[in-house]
Amino acid sequence: MRVLKIKVWQDSAHFRVPHTTRTLQTLPVPMFSTALGFLCTPLGEDGRKRLLEGIQLAIYSRHTAGFEDRIWHRNMSIKQHLGRFGSRESRLADNRAEHPGGQSPVTIERLHDVTTVIYAICDAGVMSELERIFSDGSMSLSLGLAEDTVLVREARVMDFGNDPEPFHGKVDFFSWLPERNDGKGLPSNYGEFFSRIPGNTKLVSSRYSIVNVGGVAVRDFTYSRCKLFSPRGLPVSFTEQYSFYIDHAEKIPLWFAVQGEVAQ
Repeated sequence: MRVLKIKVWQDSAHFRVPHTTRTLQTLPVPMFSTALGFLCTPLGEDGRKRLLEGIQLAIYSRHTAGFEDRIWHRNMSIKQHLGRFGSRESRLADNRAEHPGGQSPVTIERLHDVTTVIYAICDAGVMSELERIFSDGSMSLSLGLAEDTVLVREARVMDFGNDPEPFHGKVDFFSWLPERNDGKGLPSNYGEFFSRIPGNTKLVSSRYSIVNVGGVAVRDFTYSRCKLFSPRGLPVSFTEQYSFYIDHAEKIPLWFAVQGEVAQ
């Protein structure tokens, strides 16, 4: 089985928890939709279509520390401007000139020293193209916020053969553990494995289509039910083994999640 592996490093990153506002909370690992956007960015339209046909993803991320940024979110709303300054012509508050419009203090949770590894099963031609693009380092890419630029540590197509291997031990990454067992390389007893892993179940955004709602074009996402896997020792059973495709360099068992088709 051939798999595209992209390993990147970031000095800092923010993977936003949806619907958080005054304090923008971060997840410890990017959602599938974030990884899909990252892989689609360097491709043309045809390449993006081929990438998304039956793609499966496994994502792993770790960091050494967390911290908070405090910034001002600004907008050009006339209503907000009038509420702050009292008239369209004024930009003075407490006799000091300010940015027009409105502004709100926002706290952003951020991760420091972030390593993320993305594994993708997709079209063979697209795999080769992405391997070349990410390897030559000619593009400036980000993962998370636009300013969260990445340094590509590794980009290659790996061949795992046909037989998954038993895995025991520790995984030093956060990850999304899919509830469904239709990903490649998952064991026949995956349901038992999933039930024995502690973690909160979340809906993880995946692919989207553009739909019209009240005359406004919005993104309509599909979601995968997954557990948020935290670094910990995996369950060990003397009667049952759990076999996966394994990246021995990273000591990672690969649990792939199928990225669902989007209704047209």
